Amino acid sequence: MAKNINPEAYRESLRWKILQVAMREFMSKGIRAVKMDDIAYHLTISKRTLYEVYSNKEVLLLESIRYMEEQNNRHMMEFSASKEYHVIDILMEFYHMQMDMLSHIIPEFLLELQRYPLVMEYIGECRKLRDIQKRDFFQRGVADGYFRADVDYEIVSRIGEASMNHVMESRMYNDYELKHIFRNIILLFIRGFCTEKGIAEIDMRMKEEKE
Repeated sequence: MAKNINPEAYRESLRWKILQVAMREFMSKGIRAVKMDDIAYHLTISKRTLYEVYSNKEVLLLESIRYMEEQNNRHMMEFSASKEYHVIDILMEFYHMQMDMLSHIIPEFLLELQRYPLVMEYIGECRKLRDIQKRDFFQRGVADGYFRADVDYEIVSRIGEASMNHVMESRMYNDYELKHIFRNIILLFIRGFCTEKGIAEIDMRMKEEKE
């Protein structure tokens, strides 16, 4: 470490670098396959230094997921707050973010999360917050004429989650890529709760992407 670098600034910078590398390794290789030694090696730091910042693997995993969740949530909140975007824009941005994330994830990562209580507790807290955000979002879509007013969006949301749970439990990912599965599920649900106006907008976006 250079003499002119503030130790606190260095530690904070190192903390974020560790999270980024750890999340990349966990998602691409699976949690069990990644050792603390591997992460230290990729960062060219000692294992002791790594443990001084994150005391164990579960804490590192939790903070990595928290970091990713906060980054994604901040981006979507800022995107949603822009007056130039409507609900279909927001849906498509979320869709693209999920597709990008799934292109870097192996199924083992999602399955192995179940083994970490602290992580699952945090994911549960995030789900409760997203449920509130979803209700507000769907109400906005109905008011703007893109979403149907005769749909119970809480049921739609729960069925969507159950569908993804079934994908993991049945190991459907052995037959299809996660991205392909998610694309088919999300597009089916979106078209189902959209009005004709919303469907026309979705179809136009998907056609533009193909071209």
